[in-house]
Amino acid sequence: MKNYLFTVVLLLVSSLLMNAQEIKYQGEVDLGVSITTDGYQTGTAVANFRTIHGGKIGDYFFTGLGFGADWYFFDDGSSGDDSEVVIPVFLNLKGYYLAKKYFKPFVSLDFGYGFGVTQSISGEGGFMYSPAIGFQYKKFQFQVGYEHQFISDIEFGAGQIKVGVVF
Repeated sequence: MKNYLFTVVLLLVSSLLMNAQEIKYQGEVDLGVSITTDGYQTGTAVANFRTIHGGKIGDYFFTGLGFGADWYFFDDGSSGDDSEVVIPVFLNLKGYYLAKKYFKPFVSLDFGYGFGVTQSISGEGGFMYSPAIGFQYKKFQFQVGYEHQFISDIEFGAGQIKVGVVF
């Protein structure tokens, strides 16, 4: 199934790239906060850092590869709070609507794999996806979305807000 999904995405991206008239490099750095809404430890706070690098295809489409770090902070009932760190590696697809010079609304989708790196989940990982809507104003962007992360038999769903810089 993973190979099939990867093949479909690769064909879609390569088709878009071959038909594009103009491709320009674009990078992004985002910081965000999330609160888990379903799955394991509902109410867990999550701090997000993401960076994405890829190509802006014309005025209306962007695709890039991204990675980052998600810090999950929750109370596991022991003597203190606990935290876990997940490193997401993902493909980002973004479509801009009515791309104007300064104000650009967009829809975005990240999907990839999250790798657990802290001691209790080290070596474990799972599929992740994150749809979002937002806007870019000049070099700054704001987005609201949802992230779903699977780690072994643990599943997190979180609403998130992110702010960032586009360069």
